[in-house]
Amino acid sequence: MSSPFRFGLTAKILLGIVVAIGAVVLLFDWNWLRHPVEHYITDKSHREVRIGHLDVDLTFSLEPTVRVRDLHIENAEWADKRPFINAAQADFTFSLRSVWEGRPVISKLVLVDAELDMERQADGSRNYRLIHPEYLGPGKVKLQSLEAHNTTIRFVRRDVKLDMTASASPAQARGEKQPDAEHPTRVRFKGEFAGAPFEGDIDTSALLTFLDTGGDVAMRGSATAGKSRLEVDGKIADLFDPSAIDGDIHVSGPSLANLHPLLRAKLPASRPYDLKAHLKQTAENTSFAKLRGKIGGTDLAGDLTLIRGKGKPTLKVELHSESADLDDIGPLIGQRAAAPNKAAADDAKADEDGTDGKAAAKADKKAAPPKRIFSERKFDGERLGKLDAHVSFDAKKFRAAKWAALQSVRLTADLAGGVLKLSPVDLGIADGHVTGRFTFDGTKKPLAAEAKIELKGVRVEQLLAGLSKKAKATGPLQGHVELNGQGNSLAAIAASATGPAEIELVDGDISNLVDAGIGLNGGKAIKLLITGDRIIEVNDAKVAFDFDKGQGTSKTILLDTEQTHTEGQGSIDLRAETFDITLTPHPKKPGILRLHSSIRVHGPIREPKIALAKNP
Repeated sequence: MSSPFRFGLTAKILLGIVVAIGAVVLLFDWNWLRHPVEHYITDKSHREVRIGHLDVDLTFSLEPTVRVRDLHIENAEWADKRPFINAAQADFTFSLRSVWEGRPVISKLVLVDAELDMERQADGSRNYRLIHPEYLGPGKVKLQSLEAHNTTIRFVRRDVKLDMTASASPAQARGEKQPDAEHPTRVRFKGEFAGAPFEGDIDTSALLTFLDTGGDVAMRGSATAGKSRLEVDGKIADLFDPSAIDGDIHVSGPSLANLHPLLRAKLPASRPYDLKAHLKQTAENTSFAKLRGKIGGTDLAGDLTLIRGKGKPTLKVELHSESADLDDIGPLIGQRAAAPNKAAADDAKADEDGTDGKAAAKADKKAAPPKRIFSERKFDGERLGKLDAHVSFDAKKFRAAKWAALQSVRLTADLAGGVLKLSPVDLGIADGHVTGRFTFDGTKKPLAAEAKIELKGVRVEQLLAGLSKKAKATGPLQGHVELNGQGNSLAAIAASATGPAEIELVDGDISNLVDAGIGLNGGKAIKLLITGDRIIEVNDAKVAFDFDKGQGTSKTILLDTEQTHTEGQGSIDLRAETFDITLTPHPKKPGILRLHSSIRVHGPIREPKIALAKNP
């Protein structure tokens, strides 16, 4: 058994050794190692290295700081002619444990009166890789934070076509805002990304955190790329991999696609925009609160939140608009940009091949089949299972160039477990409403779809307004559609559609001349052309079809007025997008020049043909 005296003596000896080593370290002139360090780095990197002064500060936290004065390192042979670094002062604080584990971490780098050139080639070569310059794999040294004073850094990445220069200097007054303790440093930057120039200046914290620190960096300023502008005022934790963001953002410009150099994200082309929001990001959520602004002539306001949990992400969107245009917001929901002006395209064709552009366009139109109603574009039902979502959109006024009768939109969409439900959907059309529920089940193969639609008070004269300046028929429409189908495109779903569809004109009127035309009453039509047309009452008007796997068979086709009773029969093929309907009129009074025939309407739904046929 050891005595207390012996244990105390051992402790004293060990303590003395530690004190002696500490004294040697504290009194050691690290500058003696300056030339060996120069020779070592020069030998490994094959570049000239000069160090004016070398010192090391040791702390009990095992994170020493290496202080270098008058540092010069020559650039790589393949890089720019300027030096890799010229610095009046460079301080490196690093973790000894990370060095022992072979993954060096520089927790803080301080540069004073420095110029630094950092370049990365497309093949992975880096001019800032000194010890093993031939190594092309992932970086081994991690930089967590930077404090720069009167320093310029050039950063080039050939693989993504990025060339940027940033300069740090003391902040200056910005309008009415004076430099403060939270924003002591101004960073000015300028460069090109994928051929697009950008520039800006941001007032920031003295210490910029990059990776795995969780420390906040205050940022206030703006950046521009052409006519696109991004303004920020807030805080961000770790610039290279943000773990938290909290601040106001303001973006504006001619097209969202032009923000690519500033956001490093590919956005769709759009009309001119001006948007503001409060951006907040944590490890689990990203939200754009109090979003407001305009895209084209469409005003938008609302909130957007993306929740990233351990399972599937969840998207929540609530947007409102006083006045919206489909061409403004279409690209944001996947709609292709509008085709160029047709006349201009015809003229361009004529200039190109020396032909009559309009005649060629007319010939092309005659040769080409009509454009399909239902898109054949494939959609992947499995993608519906990768995200949960709740989206609501309400536009009090809504415009769509191809649907002039559309007046308002209100819908709610819920996506959960691979099933998308749109309920309710309320479209204001022609002073009436088309309401319904739609379901797309991505868990089934092929995808299963179901639609239930109601028409109430839709004015027929507004639907037909584009066909004639003077209304040929008036009155409200009501109807009901209930279809289901399967397929991986709208065309496939339509081709398998099954269920009833009917529409009816309630308390309507019709042009007497149109009624005479439907009744094939030539004498009456001639009389009306001489004496003038008038409106007559419609007693009954109804169309009803039953669909089975895309094939619709008429159940009822009826138009009854005070002068003519017209019945019809026919079919609709949703797969081929054609129809064939025969209308047989029965005048209630005898007339001269009346044809005892039927009217056949058939062919593609978009380009129907009309002909006379024998009475069935």
